[in-house]
Amino acid sequence: MAYPSQDPRSVIDLQMDGASIEQKAISRLESLGYSAPQFHIETNFRANNDLLDSLQAAMERPKMIDYFKQHEVPNIRPYYWEVTFRKKEDDKTKVLISASSEEEHPVNSGIAAIKLRFSADGEFLSLLNPDNILPLKTVNRVAMAAAFSVPRDSAVAVLAEFNDSTLTKQLFINIGQNEPLRNQKERLQRLQILLREGRHYMLSGQDVLKMASWYLEETGWKLTEFEADTVFMGRINGKSFASAHFKLTEPKLGQELGLNVRILPTGGLLGLSSLYNPDGNEESLFHELWSLIRNAIIFLFCVAGVILFFFRIRARAVDTKPSLVVAVIAGMAISLTVVLDGLSGVALWQADSGTIITFVLIGAGMLGAGVCLLFFAFFAIGDSITRQYWPQKLKTYDYLRQGMLFNRPVGLMLIRSVVLAFILAGFWTLLLSLFPNLYIGFENVFLSQKSLWPPLYLLISTFLTSLSIVLGIFLVLGGQVYGWTQNKIITSAVIVLGFVLVPLTGSFGPLMYELIIAALLGLILTLIYLQWDFLTLLISHFLFLGLLATSTAWTIGGSLDTYIFGSFLLLIVFFIVSGVLAVARGEKEQRLSHFVPEYVEELAQEERIKQELQIAREVQQSFLPERTPDLPRLELSAICKPAYETGGDYYDFIPLDENRIAVTIGDVSGKGIQAAFYMTFVKGIIYSLCRETNSPAELLKKANRLFYDTAPRGTFISLVYGIIDLEKRSFHFARAGHNPILRINGQNGSVEELQPKGIGIGLTKDVSFDNNIEEIELKLSTDDVLILYTDGIVEALNENHVFYGTHRLNNLLMKHKEQSAKVILSEVTGDVLTYIGKARQHDDMTMMVMKLKG
Repeated sequence: MAYPSQDPRSVIDLQMDGASIEQKAISRLESLGYSAPQFHIETNFRANNDLLDSLQAAMERPKMIDYFKQHEVPNIRPYYWEVTFRKKEDDKTKVLISASSEEEHPVNSGIAAIKLRFSADGEFLSLLNPDNILPLKTVNRVAMAAAFSVPRDSAVAVLAEFNDSTLTKQLFINIGQNEPLRNQKERLQRLQILLREGRHYMLSGQDVLKMASWYLEETGWKLTEFEADTVFMGRINGKSFASAHFKLTEPKLGQELGLNVRILPTGGLLGLSSLYNPDGNEESLFHELWSLIRNAIIFLFCVAGVILFFFRIRARAVDTKPSLVVAVIAGMAISLTVVLDGLSGVALWQADSGTIITFVLIGAGMLGAGVCLLFFAFFAIGDSITRQYWPQKLKTYDYLRQGMLFNRPVGLMLIRSVVLAFILAGFWTLLLSLFPNLYIGFENVFLSQKSLWPPLYLLISTFLTSLSIVLGIFLVLGGQVYGWTQNKIITSAVIVLGFVLVPLTGSFGPLMYELIIAALLGLILTLIYLQWDFLTLLISHFLFLGLLATSTAWTIGGSLDTYIFGSFLLLIVFFIVSGVLAVARGEKEQRLSHFVPEYVEELAQEERIKQELQIAREVQQSFLPERTPDLPRLELSAICKPAYETGGDYYDFIPLDENRIAVTIGDVSGKGIQAAFYMTFVKGIIYSLCRETNSPAELLKKANRLFYDTAPRGTFISLVYGIIDLEKRSFHFARAGHNPILRINGQNGSVEELQPKGIGIGLTKDVSFDNNIEEIELKLSTDDVLILYTDGIVEALNENHVFYGTHRLNNLLMKHKEQSAKVILSEVTGDVLTYIGKARQHDDMTMMVMKLKG
């Protein structure tokens, strides 16, 4: 009820419809010498936004609205009908003329067009002819007669003696000419004599002003409020013409106005245009600068969103299925809006209509593809971020995702959204009333003239706008800030700031008032989001924008958008009825299942697996020696570094008595959990057998029989088992297919590879295993060093996929042979890790170093 008092469009009084205006335009165009059948015709009702902004700024918007509703204001025309005549077949090269010189400049102006403007009640206002289309009939004797202050019929009769060709060839304009004759009757007689003699006749600047005044008397402009200003000369296609300029004697309602009339020497009208406030508005410069800043920030936000999307998708923390559906729908929707908008003024019978349609479809497809990618990225990260930090905001949305449409929460959301939309509309009206100095402009007065199928265009474009705002500002920006801060006040402030950066529907000024109103509206939307959820905010904002877009249906008498508003009301009624039925008969919230996206379940499962692997790692590490035995005559040091959380390498020190210690190292085929399991199994076998026999070879034979009977075929273990006797200073050992044992001779410093016969445990059960096991007894001396290792040491790969190798290992051991066992192990492992560099460890690495002390 209050909104019409705040909307400048409410002053519009449509006394004529578009069809009547079109007929008047055709009649007027033909009276000016043009042939209407040569043109395609398009009729629209438009607003002069620059004039509207200036009026609202000078008078305050509500006062301006009241004033125009109560007064008829001549010469102030903020709204007008515009009838565009586009040539059906046209030479694309036109002539651009200069109003202050006689120079000609050919330009490519595209499809030539003439525009006629009429007031809301049908008075002729302007003839815009930017392409300088010459009329078929350039002679207007009545207009020429106005140049002579004699009875018009007499002047017309004199001019009628001469045909159009004679007048065209012999009449010229010279605005600097001084008329020597005393009266107009003598001037007319002189014109008659010169034309009869085939001589030229020059019209003066005063004659031009009189002819221009005659044309203005035939328009809706009140000429008594104007005064003649200047006259300029120009040329077009070899023909001279004059431009007569008039201006208001005094500014009206704080507005200056200039009229420009372009006339041929034969009285033909080339153009009639009006310009309000030629000095422009300084505020527009600030608006342009702010627009550049705002667009740059929005662009950076989009880039940051895409980067965040890649990080999220790399972490597999996005739900791609619904995001892809939304993206495809959004891409198709934006393409459809471009097609509906781009083809609204295209007639299929135009000569180049096929080309226009092709370009529109190509542009729509390219834009749709880009929008599809953006929506895919932003919906994915918006859903992911909000679900991680603020999952309750997606509660109702999750019901719809599961196909649960008819239930109490969804019904309440629909009813609540309709109510909130009207509350937002009321709050918007209140904001406008609190800021009377705010001026409002509109891209289109009537939505019905903007596109094909306006109701469909309204629904699609409005919903995409709301989805973009809610998705980008609330889900992505708000969700991320809330995740960082866990503070709703800070999050709300950032959301409001983000909403300030979004252009409001229409154009507004001054800039400060626009930003304040945007912040207050953003605050209300933020409160809705905090109180309820994503879908409530989305549908409320969508319906609110729809109410504003269709407001011309009740603010303007005889509106062209009435049927669009009716269609929109049907949607609102559908929401209300559906909501009431869902609340009354739908499932209650307690009976609805909780939704968990697949990627959340996958991440939870991966987390469980990580935890289980960590437990397995800890268990496996517990099976390895917690510390090396501290023996007075033997230095021991060892390391085991699995390639994954768990591995198949195994080493152990098992004290047998005061002088003897069993040592073992092994490598299970494969990696990971399975290898760790069999490693644990082998450890149990060795512990159970090590005190039953003193023969390493016999222990390996028994271990092979037990392992073969238990493990599946294809699984085997390479193993070294030996006993160091400190009293006898000997190392008694056997090898089951494992890497050689290295011995650094403490006397001469040589490195010796010991590789007795033997095959891997678990490869065979028959006598071939027993027959191939060789047992060696090695005599030790002071400072002898024994090194046992798995193939993960010598087969370590660097970034160039080159093995570390036994040669490098042996050289390093020779270099550090005099160091302690701990230092030797540290040097070897450090060198191996340095060699690997940034390459990934592909195998378990285990090493034991034993050094006999004196």
